[in-house]
Amino acid sequence: MYTTSRYSSSSARSFAKKTALENGELYVARGKKTIFRLVFLARKMGEEFIAVVEDGSNESFNISLIKVNPDGGWNWCDTKVK
Repeated sequence: MYTTSRYSSSSARSFAKKTALENGELYVARGKKTIFRLVFLARKMGEEFIAVVEDGSNESFNISLIKVNPDGGWNWCDTKVK
């Protein structure tokens, strides 16, 4: 599942949508959703990870991963893709 950070740019949202589509994944608009709400939605849909696209520098993007635990918990993964 892909989403963006809060208050992301339109280019970050477009990148997240395009990347989700290319990888056959779901894109969820962040809006006012909290991480807890995103984790709830991801767990409900059977997703194990949430990729959060963030604005980087010089028109680049960072992707942070959230591991969705079966018990409803979550944690940030050490992996960060630039």
